[in-house]
Amino acid sequence: MKLRVLGCNGGIAPGHGTSAFLINDSLLIDSGTGIESLSPLEMSKVKNVLLTHSHLDHISHLPFLLNNIINSFDEPIHVYGIAPTIEALKKHIFNDIIWPNFLKLPTGERPCVVLNTVNYDDVLEINGLRVRVVPVQHSIPATGFVVSSKNTSIAFTGDCYQNDVFWLALNKLAPVDMLIVDNQYGESEKDISTLAQHYYPALLKKDLLKLNYKPPLFLTNVPPVDNHAIVYEIQNELNDWKPTILQTNDFFVLKETEEN
Repeated sequence: MKLRVLGCNGGIAPGHGTSAFLINDSLLIDSGTGIESLSPLEMSKVKNVLLTHSHLDHISHLPFLLNNIINSFDEPIHVYGIAPTIEALKKHIFNDIIWPNFLKLPTGERPCVVLNTVNYDDVLEINGLRVRVVPVQHSIPATGFVVSSKNTSIAFTGDCYQNDVFWLALNKLAPVDMLIVDNQYGESEKDISTLAQHYYPALLKKDLLKLNYKPPLFLTNVPPVDNHAIVYEIQNELNDWKPTILQTNDFFVLKETEEN
């Protein structure tokens, strides 16, 4: 399984973008500004999009992706999200006010996008990948995903705050090879962290202890500029976990191992 980080920052700056992760060239998790990293040809290979929630930094470039492929697609792009996310797209994006209603373009019989509602604990089969929808805690209804291929898997929290449900869900599954978790703030910003429902390192450390094992830890949503203090805090609070702070254009290949 291949993972390309298109965007992973809690803000924008040259060379940095918001949430967008590409798996095996055709599956997107979130569609923030990081999609700008894709060439038109690469955009045309995207067939499915998983959305963690409807905040703008996670959906902003879905309309532009669709606009790029509208005259050249063979099959519509399938977008998956929980009911509040799908309803937000219909009401606030594809409404012929903010953006044309791509649910009916180029024609109602042949739209370039299809929206699919999923529920927590659903398991989707998408192009040889198995996707489990897992609950998380955020300021609006949101979801995480565990994406598996044969015997390798990646867990994404999306935007997340202190909770039990995500960690309990992971403990019921086979150990993941990558755990990608939100950490946008430092402890000095814990008031806004609580309001916005994002982790800071000390709080994340407490939740990580709820896991029955210690997978490789990767962090997203770190601010792209003036981040020295939070990076220092991450390195100190989470030292036992040896976290990797993801960067735009990071690329990972998870090699399948032979099953016994």
